[in-house]
Amino acid sequence: MGHSFLLVLTLLAGCKSGTLESGEWGSLRYFGELTGVAPVLDTEEDLQLPLVLIPPVSDRDGNVYILHERTTKDSAVYVGQSLGGWSRGCPPDEEPLPHAVPGEAHVHGFLGTSEASAWFWAGDALVHVSGTTGECRQVLDKDPLTLTDLRVVAALPYVHETPARRTLNAWVQGANNANARLPPTQVVVDLDLRRYVSYSPFEPAEATCIDILGVGANPDTQEGVVVLAYNFDGQRVAEARTINPSGVTTRRTALQLGDAEIFACDARDPEDTPEPRILGQLQANDAGVYAGLLSNGQLLSFHAGGGGAKDLPNFDVQGMIKQDGILWVTGIAEGRPVAGKVLSSGEIAQVIRWKSAERAAANLQGTIAILDERYSPAEPVTWDNPITAIGSWPFMSPHPLDTYAIETTGWLIAGPSFESIQTRTAVAFGPVGITVP
Repeated sequence: MGHSFLLVLTLLAGCKSGTLESGEWGSLRYFGELTGVAPVLDTEEDLQLPLVLIPPVSDRDGNVYILHERTTKDSAVYVGQSLGGWSRGCPPDEEPLPHAVPGEAHVHGFLGTSEASAWFWAGDALVHVSGTTGECRQVLDKDPLTLTDLRVVAALPYVHETPARRTLNAWVQGANNANARLPPTQVVVDLDLRRYVSYSPFEPAEATCIDILGVGANPDTQEGVVVLAYNFDGQRVAEARTINPSGVTTRRTALQLGDAEIFACDARDPEDTPEPRILGQLQANDAGVYAGLLSNGQLLSFHAGGGGAKDLPNFDVQGMIKQDGILWVTGIAEGRPVAGKVLSSGEIAQVIRWKSAERAAANLQGTIAILDERYSPAEPVTWDNPITAIGSWPFMSPHPLDTYAIETTGWLIAGPSFESIQTRTAVAFGPVGITVP
C-alpha cells in the first residue's frame, strides 16, 4: 500500500513528522499528455471532450498505477516505478460491455493490488498490470475448457491473498448470452494461473433480462458485492448479493430501486434499462452499511436488513470516501467542498466544510515545481496554477481512494493543454495528505 514510501515522502516534501500534513503535496511527477480537457464546463458551447481519470492506486512495492478512459472508449494504464520513470501506457484491447449506454463509464475501476501487480475491470475485460514492466493483458479472455469468448460482466474489487494463490470473484458470460441478458456464471478466478478454479450457476436459473448495476467490496470483512436486477416470477427484482472469497453467496439483500414492473428487454431498445447504474464502486463502513452514488442523482445505501435508493442532501454531490471506518458523501455547497457522514440508517448527516480538499487545491496555486519523468533523465519544470484532474476539487470521486501512506493518498493534477487533432492535457501524479472532513 505504499508504506515503504514514507521515508521518500519525508525527504521530498520536507515533512517534520515523516508524513504529509492535510492538503500538503509531496513530489509531483509529470508522466504524460492525455487526450481531454480539465475542467469541463457544463455548457452547450463547450464541445471539448473531458479528461476521464479515476483515482490512482499503489502496490506494496511502491509502484503507482493510473487508469485513463480514452476518447476512443477504451482504456490505457500507466505505471510509475517506485524509483522513478513511467511506462508508456498499455491498452488491454478490451471491448465495451453489451448494452453499454452512451455516457456510461467504460472503465469500472481498480480491483486490487499486490506485490508489483494491479488488476482492473474495463469494458468486458479483467486486466492484470505488471508493476515491473508496465505491460497489461486480459486475465480471462476465453473459457479454459470450451474456448468460448468470455465477457466479464462483473468483477468484484477485492483480491483475496493466501500463501498459495491470489483470487477474486467475477461473473462471466459467453458473448451470445451476454447480448441476450441471460444468467451469468459466478466464478472464482485464480489471478496467477489466469483461469477460474471454481464456478457456480446463477440462481434462479429461470431469471431473465438480467442487468448488472454495479459492484463494491468491504476488504475488512473479506467480501465483495454485486448489485443487479432481473425478471422472475412476474416481478422485477433488485438485490445486492454478498460473496465470500470461496465464491459462496452469503447474503441476498432486497433493494428498493423503483418500479417492480417486468422489464421486457427483448421488446425494448437494447441499450435501455429501468434501473440506475452505480457510479464508481460501492464502499462499506464499519457498521456494515454499503453506499454508492447512482446515475440518476440518488444514493444507494443498504445493510443486511435491506435498503434502496435515497434522495441526497441539497448540494452538488460528486464522490464517496471512506476513512477510519466511516463513509462520507462529498461534493460542493456554495462553491466550497463539503462532506456528509453516512449514518447506520443509510441516511446522510448534516454536511460540513471539507478543509482538507480546500487546502490541497489552495496549495496548487502559483508556480508549482514538477518533476518531468516522461524521459530519462528526469528534469525539473514548473506549472502555473495547475488544477485537479479528477472532479471539481481534490479527493472527489465515486471510486475508492488509495492509502498511499499514513493519512496520504495519491492524486492527479492537470497542467498545460496542447492543441493537436484533439486537445491534450499534461497530467502529473503526486502524494497528498488527506483527512476527512
